Amino acid sequence: MRDETEPLDDQGTSQEEAAEVLQILRDELFDGSDEAFALALGRTPQEVKAWFSGNEPVDADVLLKARGIAMERGAESLLPDHQEA
Repeated sequence: MRDETEPLDDQGTSQEEAAEVLQILRDELFDGSDEAFALALGRTPQEVKAWFSGNEPVDADVLLKARGIAMERGAESLLPDHQEA
């Protein structure tokens, strides 16, 4: 099992940063709906709620899927790690 202090990806994303990315996307693209966001990620609403409450760590797969959703919907600029060129 991955240590919660270990980065989730090659960009060095921490748990805190990953939760922020997920929250922004849920709020902006899914009108704050845990259920709709969970469906898009292929996860359960209970998992989504557990990430936001801090009861469960965000895993790298979810972060990758969330970034993919942002790209598909043209919402990368919403992400805190998005760097303008």
